[in-house]
Amino acid sequence: MAYKDNEQEAVKKTFEGEKKKLSQMTFGQKIEYITEYYRLHILVIILILGAVGWGVHHALTYVQYKFYGMIINSAQYDESIEDDLRQRLSMDKHDGLSITAELSSADDANMGGYGSQLDILIMTGQMDFAFTDEAGIEHLVDMGVIRPLDKTLPKDLYQDWAGDNRIYTAEYTDDDGNTDTYQVAADISGTKIQQYFGLDDNTKYLVIADLSGSEDYMENFYNLLKEMNEEQ
Repeated sequence: MAYKDNEQEAVKKTFEGEKKKLSQMTFGQKIEYITEYYRLHILVIILILGAVGWGVHHALTYVQYKFYGMIINSAQYDESIEDDLRQRLSMDKHDGLSITAELSSADDANMGGYGSQLDILIMTGQMDFAFTDEAGIEHLVDMGVIRPLDKTLPKDLYQDWAGDNRIYTAEYTDDDGNTDTYQVAADISGTKIQQYFGLDDNTKYLVIADLSGSEDYMENFYNLLKEMNEEQ
């Protein structure tokens, strides 16, 4: 039998009054009464708790990507190094590292007519470094996104690679028709760098673009390259 509430609904309910009513009800009547008169209150409380829970979860787990690498014209890459690489780069807890493999420099690698996935990532600034083959270098040079190694690498690392004939050069013609030769890539074949990233034999060139503007992480990446180069 349902509990009959004799109070007029226009009358403001009090805590003591509600407590007294509930004490006179059976368990079933309490459930029916609460769901009848307080379902909106319960819903609001659930929504508030959900919003607070989501906010806490987001604060603890959100990631904002700050540093980007690419593997071009190859699917081979050791994904298990990413946590170690984050530590080596001294990345903040909520800063993300993204390394995308299986990107193609081929002209027919398009996405619905809007350009290749590689080109789209480059145009949105998602390339700081890349490992690739000669075809990939040519594509990146044509796009004008590679930074000359003699102007980007730490001096001692650059001198070591230049002394070992590991610097790859290419010609580039700018929008004004001026052609010049630039040091666009480093040959990392057989090095600790190639082994660490788990690259195949054809993916033997490192290029630098530094498009994200994360200078601290770029500097830490250079330091990592120096450490690996010294381990040779």
